[in-house]
Amino acid sequence: MSLRLRVRHVRTGLWHLRRGGPTALRRWRRRRRAEAGGRGRSFDFAGAEGRWTGHGRRRRLTFAPFTAITGAVRRPDVRVGVILDEFSMRAFAPEWTLIALDPQRWREQLRLQTVDFLFVEAAWAGNGGAWRHLLAGPGEPGRELRDLVAWCREAGTPTVFWNKEDPAHYADFRSTAHLFDVVLTTDASMVDRYRQDAPAQQVGVLPFAAQPTIHNPVRPMAGHRSRGIAFAGMYFGHKFPQRRRHLDALLAGAMKSAEATGDQLEIFARHADVDDRYRFPEPFNRFVVGSLDYARMLTAYRAYRVFLNVNTIADSPTMCARRMFELPASGVPMVTAPSDAIDTFFAGTGLAPVTTAGEAASAVTDILRRPADADRVLHRIQRRIWDHHTYAHRAEEVVRIALPGRHRPVTSPTVSAVVSCFRPHRVEDVLRVLGAQRDVDMQVVLLTHGFEIDRAHWTAIAENHGLRHITVLSASRDVSLGECLNRCVEAADGTVIAKIDDDDGYGPDYLHDALHALAYSHANVVGKQAHYLYLPNREMTVLRSPEAEHRFTALVPGPTMVGARDIFRQHPFAAVTRGEDTGFLTDVSRAGGVIYSADRFNYYRYRGSTDHTWQVSEESLLIGSENVLIGHAEQHSQV
Repeated sequence: MSLRLRVRHVRTGLWHLRRGGPTALRRWRRRRRAEAGGRGRSFDFAGAEGRWTGHGRRRRLTFAPFTAITGAVRRPDVRVGVILDEFSMRAFAPEWTLIALDPQRWREQLRLQTVDFLFVEAAWAGNGGAWRHLLAGPGEPGRELRDLVAWCREAGTPTVFWNKEDPAHYADFRSTAHLFDVVLTTDASMVDRYRQDAPAQQVGVLPFAAQPTIHNPVRPMAGHRSRGIAFAGMYFGHKFPQRRRHLDALLAGAMKSAEATGDQLEIFARHADVDDRYRFPEPFNRFVVGSLDYARMLTAYRAYRVFLNVNTIADSPTMCARRMFELPASGVPMVTAPSDAIDTFFAGTGLAPVTTAGEAASAVTDILRRPADADRVLHRIQRRIWDHHTYAHRAEEVVRIALPGRHRPVTSPTVSAVVSCFRPHRVEDVLRVLGAQRDVDMQVVLLTHGFEIDRAHWTAIAENHGLRHITVLSASRDVSLGECLNRCVEAADGTVIAKIDDDDGYGPDYLHDALHALAYSHANVVGKQAHYLYLPNREMTVLRSPEAEHRFTALVPGPTMVGARDIFRQHPFAAVTRGEDTGFLTDVSRAGGVIYSADRFNYYRYRGSTDHTWQVSEESLLIGSENVLIGHAEQHSQV
């Protein structure tokens, strides 16, 4: 945390102490920890606010380095010797136990630490520059690499080479690729060429992806989408003419949009200061604001309302820029130049490439002026990424090929949807809603509160709605709601518990999305502090607490709470009928747990009668709400 932010932090704490004493100070500190994800990460406190340094032609825009969300390595049992660049090291580090090999010390390293396979990518330097000029170049691969691969072959250790530079640099890494047992390429159209050049090798496809520990929609506490339009990358004045045409169109369109909306276009240029071939030409050069390393670029992603993307290779079904995955996963609306890979990875999400400056200007302006529509497209892209295109998926594909017996597919945890219902007429509605949930292995635990039902009859109805695993409980009306929920939790056998209310609206992807939010946030409980609210008496839908979307928090609405079963059992609900949700979340937070407010989609609260457990006036509900919409909340909330 910078000195300025530390001073502000101390002053705020003193203000709470003066106004409310030690109790208020403790409450503020607890809320502050909750909003920082319970970790006190410097990124969360510093935010994504840009900072200018230097003067005149040396004036540059910079950001605080991004700090990843940390968690346990997903497959610590898979030990891999690696030669990777910074990007890929960050991408695979949360997936395997990595041993970064040194060209001079690898024998000693492998004697001390047995590895399951060797994984080397097409890196120009590798492992912090240690392998510079040893993997590619006009000559043969370096002796250090040849000896390493030969040692692994003699030891029976599989060797895998990933050419992420295909097809543009196939020739540069061709000799290196031929050393390995397995060759993986980012470009599916190159598979036949590899097989022709080295028929004995096993060849596969390994595209880029997103790493949720660093590419996630969790918003910083300050600076989120505070800037306008950005592009980051190189300008090739001497090669890749198609890419240059696409980039010229993107930047020209962004300039036009910026003029119309009053926003700023800012370009982060790599190598522009050291080589004339990479300088941005007029009129684009006046928008260059510096260059960022990868850690700062990850923070910069969160600062912009629109990010531009161009693909060096546009005619490959699987090769595209890394940012095609990184930007949307990080919660950044993207305008992209064409790529055949868009249809491969994101067909049906609404992501449409632009070719001309006019198309680019229209696409950028639409996002700037109608961000809600852009967020819907963004959410669909994110769901596709979490389902199929994370580095967990890519890591398991490598394991499937290199260690077939050790492959462990990426799967979602099982869910127990717990419902305490005191309205007999709502039973079938809630079963229908839960039966419509997609892509989730679910148990339903239904407790009838104050009435009995024919269990065989309702189990049959549940099966008609596609529910194969249902547990029915009952409790008399004098049993508190908190006790009812605890009984449901005790009967739950899912790894994750989702608390469901019988009178709110849940879209078919509600639970599926919630499981993704649990995974990328590493939170103990997720919910939707930002959510739609439908008031039928006023024929009005509003968005409540939009500022809380994709943020760590202290509270989320009870009907949206989703968390590990162990958390619910460690912190049972109080034996009360009102306030049991708040008490549970407070207990979780006090114990050091993390609570996350996810996206606003696929759920809405319904307030059309007077028999709700939570009694509150419509006027109170409208406080903190915005975006008054016409029509039912279902049409606005579902994505």
